[in-house]
Amino acid sequence: MFKEEALNIIRKAITEEGILASAQQRDNYARVWARDSMMAGYAGILANDEEILAGLEQSILTLAKHQAENGQIPSNVVNGKASYGTHVGRTDATTWWIIVTCEYLKIYQKAELKQQLEDKIFKALSCLKTWEYNQRGLLYSPLGGNWADEYVTSGYTLYDNVLRYWAVKNTAGLYQNEELKNQATTIKTLIQDNFYKTESDSPKYHETAYSKTEFKPYFWASLNANGYDVRFDLAGNALAILLDFDLDFKVFSEFLEDLYIQFGHWMLPVFYPVIYPGDYDWKLLENNYSYSFKNEPHHFHNGGSWPIFLGWLCLALKRKGLAEIPGKIIFQYEQLLQEKGFHFREYYSTDKLLPLGTEQLCFSASGYLMMTMEK
Repeated sequence: MFKEEALNIIRKAITEEGILASAQQRDNYARVWARDSMMAGYAGILANDEEILAGLEQSILTLAKHQAENGQIPSNVVNGKASYGTHVGRTDATTWWIIVTCEYLKIYQKAELKQQLEDKIFKALSCLKTWEYNQRGLLYSPLGGNWADEYVTSGYTLYDNVLRYWAVKNTAGLYQNEELKNQATTIKTLIQDNFYKTESDSPKYHETAYSKTEFKPYFWASLNANGYDVRFDLAGNALAILLDFDLDFKVFSEFLEDLYIQFGHWMLPVFYPVIYPGDYDWKLLENNYSYSFKNEPHHFHNGGSWPIFLGWLCLALKRKGLAEIPGKIIFQYEQLLQEKGFHFREYYSTDKLLPLGTEQLCFSASGYLMMTMEK
């Protein structure tokens, strides 16, 4: 229904440096953000849109040009100047760049570009390896170290480790590298064994914490030295499902239905449960921002609903043959776009379904395109 509008928003955000975060091209969004441009580029791959694919290639090259000495990919680039993060660095800038670069090179058979970028891709993977810190296989992210940069998750996060797995897996396939293929298998097993409660007797990263943590119908959000954060991370779970991690989909679907009943709509929260003033984690939220505090209950990362990650969830579930819940999410989102104007806002508050944040966001346009893909 809104496919052409979504594609046009991404097209309008394309510049000589690559795909900007928003078609409005203003403020902090007028930059080539690694995660935003790569996800928009992935949507372009799914839609096979030539204009967006050209913007993706330029984004790939712009980010590669500013790769740091240690292999890290910039969080964003604007007017030839790179940023690697403000309060902390961004682990997912590097992973998203590797993932989508490899997808693009594989699908469109860019042999010359593949050779040109090989050293940079392997250097980026080497950087990710150093972020294990303990050489045990899982990547460690600081507080504020990924897309949810004003939220409370940190440590061995589900989201960042699933992305790291995808990056290693894609590089192994593109360059036919057996060592990386084996590493990807090891990482996948580590995630499966450490972020989901089973009867398996496999060794655990943190045996004490694992034994004390109760089963959830989804993959836990993160593991730290002080134990597990068992909240629901929609983005991390959506990507894990997309990449064929094992989950009880009957129980998981029932959990999503329960969220629908609790909130009264299908714009599901990106993190759950919502954190309120007085809760244990509130103190981690209240000072963690750059410009203004956005994480009031039901807003932004704190229980807000982000179309980009609902898009990944719909895409993942449909690839598993589970089309019912994606259909409900798409219907709900299209209804909101009709009622409140299809400006593809950044997120919706989950208490009042207010469209909030930046308009004409490539993130949200990409999410809609993913929602509406058949598979």
